[in-house]
Amino acid sequence: MTMKKRWIWMAVAAVAWMAAAQTVPVDEHFRQAVQGAVQDAEAALKTAGIPAAAAVAILPVAGDTDGWIAGQLKIALTRAGKTCVEGKEDPLWNEILKEITWDARKEDILDPATVDRFGKLKSAQVLLSAFIRNTSRNERCVFFEIELHATSIAEKRHLWGGIFAKRYYIPDASASEKGLTDIPVSLRNIMQGKLREAIIASIKGSPKLAGVKRVAFLPFAGDRDHYAADIVRDAVARTDLTTVNLDIATPGEARLALRDKPDQADALLIGSLRDLSVTPVSTLPTEKKYTLTAEIQACIEKASTREQLWSDTICISEPYTPEYGWWERICTLFPALRAKPVLAVVVPLAILAALALVVMFIKASTRVR
Repeated sequence: MTMKKRWIWMAVAAVAWMAAAQTVPVDEHFRQAVQGAVQDAEAALKTAGIPAAAAVAILPVAGDTDGWIAGQLKIALTRAGKTCVEGKEDPLWNEILKEITWDARKEDILDPATVDRFGKLKSAQVLLSAFIRNTSRNERCVFFEIELHATSIAEKRHLWGGIFAKRYYIPDASASEKGLTDIPVSLRNIMQGKLREAIIASIKGSPKLAGVKRVAFLPFAGDRDHYAADIVRDAVARTDLTTVNLDIATPGEARLALRDKPDQADALLIGSLRDLSVTPVSTLPTEKKYTLTAEIQACIEKASTREQLWSDTICISEPYTPEYGWWERICTLFPALRAKPVLAVVVPLAILAALALVVMFIKASTRVR
């Protein structure tokens, strides 16, 4: 093969490799985060107010360039016992999508005028819209957050909605997720104080919030203990803002509620718990040192215009050295004792018995005949 042909084949192989690489939707860590969030959505869909016989079509998901996330949602719908149909198989599907200006404002709960256009469809009875609210990663974990809504086409009525988020901790990073009950009280108090101080200072330093008085408070995504949301709410309560509980789970539903009754609140407070993990710093046989990391992202959005009046990411790291008693130190040296504490008695007795047998054997072998 001549040098010229070799270079041609190398160029062709490079182009083929690049084309194949573009078809990969996400890396493995991100896939794990997405699948974890979709599994939670699947569990919620089982009890959602969507009739099992109603045909559900999934609308295009912004940012899902190759349709992989939409495919995961189809699997979740089917496993949840719902009837999932391919909207694009309906001849009017693409025509309807072309008529709609598909921007970010259409990714919340669909307005009646938009839903009315889908009334021409013959196959679908319910529309499932998905909005990827958050994707991020750091050296410890990958975070994915998605908001889902189901809307009845015939009734133009919102049937169900929810936010689902997942933090997937990268195995090589040695970080592990923690909840409220996993954090010692002394360390928890320090962390709460630092987070509150940072949030209060950030809100008071934002001039755009001057005309805001009442803020509707929503649950935080990825906050399994409602721990982060309560800390932020406590901090906001110490400012000039008044928090309002709309008893609503998703920003889409809250925007719809405030659209109908704008006097309930001036703005929405939306947030996510991006990270709450413990990373080992040193693991000596008799002492272990860790770093507790908490990262909260929150924003205040004007209800009428969806302007972001305030947004901040608060991150703190605190060193943590557990206090070891004598039993914990022994278990650190002999980990098997954690699962079977009885070994602490059985093993020494077995050793003493073995030593006694050895002594008896030596005495018997050295006896004068």
